[in-house]
Formats: sequence, C-alpha cells, structure tokens
Amino acid sequence: MSRIYTCCVCKFAQPADEAETADVRSNVRALRQEQFALWRCGQCRSIHARDEVDLDAYYAAYPFFGRELDAITRMGYRRLTRRLRRAGLDPKPLPRRGQWPSGHRGQGQPPPSAREPIRQAQGGLATSPKEGGVEDADTPTERQQTILDYGCGSGLLVEYLRECGYSAVGYDPYSQTHSNPTALQRTYDVIIAQDVIEHDADPLGVLATLDALAAPGGLVAIGTPNADGIDLARPEEFVHPLHQPYHRHILALPALQAAGRDLGWSVERTYLTPYTNMPVISLPFIHHLMRHFDGCIDVLFERPKASLGFWLNPVTWFYMTVGYFLCDNADIVALFRKPTETA
Repeated sequence: MSRIYTCCVCKFAQPADEAETADVRSNVRALRQEQFALWRCGQCRSIHARDEVDLDAYYAAYPFFGRELDAITRMGYRRLTRRLRRAGLDPKPLPRRGQWPSGHRGQGQPPPSAREPIRQAQGGLATSPKEGGVEDADTPTERQQTILDYGCGSGLLVEYLRECGYSAVGYDPYSQTHSNPTALQRTYDVIIAQDVIEHDADPLGVLATLDALAAPGGLVAIGTPNADGIDLARPEEFVHPLHQPYHRHILALPALQAAGRDLGWSVERTYLTPYTNMPVISLPFIHHLMRHFDGCIDVLFERPKASLGFWLNPVTWFYMTVGYFLCDNADIVALFRKPTETA
C-alpha cells in the first residue's frame, strides 16, 4: 500500500506516489553532503519536508546566529520598515528618554507639547501603571505603537527598531538573549514574523499564536518563502529558499492568505520579493556570490566575502546592475490586519 501524505495546511491527503517530490542538499556548509526529501501538496501546493529531523542538533551550528547589524543589514531593515510604514506603522515614533532634541528648557528634555499629556487636571503628575509610582514630568507618555519581533534570532531587527525610536521587543525560544516568555504575556500593535512559520512543525499554530499576540486592529507582517515560486524539478536552483533541513513547511502564497483570512485577518499588502532584495545588492546578486564559492549561506558571514575573480567576472556586474529587477517570487512578505473589536 502506498504511503499517504497529508498536508498540515489544507489537510489534503494524497498517495505518496502521486505527489511531486524532490531531494535537495542543505545550503549550510556543515550539512552540504546531506540530502533531504520534500513533497508538494497537490491541492494548496505547499511544500513539506518528508522526514522528521533533530532540529536542536542542526541549529547548534546555525550560521545565521553569527549575523551582525552591519551596513547591509541596516539597508534591508530600512526597506522592511518602509513597507511597514506604508501599512500603518507610525513613521515618526516618539523619542525615548534622553533623545529629545535640545533647546526645550534644557538639554535632552521634551518640548512642552509632549509634557502636557502627563499632567492631571489638578496639576499633579500621572502615575505609571507599569511601575506603579509617579512618572517623571519630563517623560512623554503619549501612546506609542508596540512591536514584537516573533522569532527574532539574535535580536538585530529589535536593536535596529529601537535605534529608530520604536518600542520593540523580541522573542525567540532558541535565542540566548530573547527567550524570556514574559514577552508573550501582552499584545502588540505590530508583529513581525520574518522567516518563522516555515521553520515550525505547525505553521497554522504559529499563525494562531501571532493572532493571540496581536492587539485589535494590529498589523501582522509575515516574511516567508513562497512554495508557488519554487520549482521542485530544479531543486539546486532553489536550494536557498528550500533551506533544508530547517524549513519544515513552506506555504504557497494563496494558502498563506487563506490561512490569514480564516483567522479573520484582512490582507493589507503583499510583496512578491523580500526586503533583502535591494538595488546593487540584490537577492540574485547574493545568490551569484554564494554560487561563486561553495553555494552555501556560510559565505555571507565570512570575511573576505569575495575574491578578485569574483569582481572580474562580468556576471557579477550584470547582477549588480539589473539583478534587482530579476528577483523571483520564491520569497515574499505578506502584511495582514487583525480586525478591530467592536463593542
């Protein structure tokens, strides 16, 4: 009897010998010689890893843990932030304590207009519900949007958002610095889940968790590979969005949008390229860089990152010039809006 594959996204069951399948290598150098089996759902077209693996062992040497908040990373985060602003993120977050421009009754103090909201009608001071005491008269308490980076890794995006003045926190159970579950005990105005749902054994469960963490009317930003943009007949060409063995379930964009609607979310915006696709340093350029060496993502975290032969290669300059326009839709960003609760 043929094995039955059941899609965890749409629940469609099909005989294994009727499913589209592929074997693909890992794009992590330490695992490059290993092959991993994949199959595609015949109904929603999501892609699934066939076999269970010991992810804790594989994550022990995960190259992305070595990322730094360098100039290129900041450029990508700037593009992501612009996308979030178009969907409703406040473009001008309130300055944090000590960040007010000088010239307002002393260095680093907020202007009078920012101090007014903390005055009570009797001229006293408002109390801080967070600290249960009296709040400094020079601390602005106008409502600021809160942001959660769910699955934040080492917290680079959180660090960047805080530098920009946003009230941002991160959570990642695999992170040494952001694994405190108290971050999950409140709701947020904006939730970012970049490269998260495809790593989990229960992607719909992750979406339900994000829904519980989003405040009414909150924005949910999901960056993930798009199974519809991946051709399993050419697995080496798509080895990076497949990213085995770490990506367990890769949803097709229509399946992701349908899952969001099932939660009551509306689709605010959809970007068919990731925020990492930038002019000059485009995603096709980055893929060309990795192919020039050993085809593994470890190349991106090493110094030097290139060689004379790489820069003398005409293909390099081709991708630097037009690569931005050649990016496929194998990675996408979908922005959802949770409905506002009504009385």
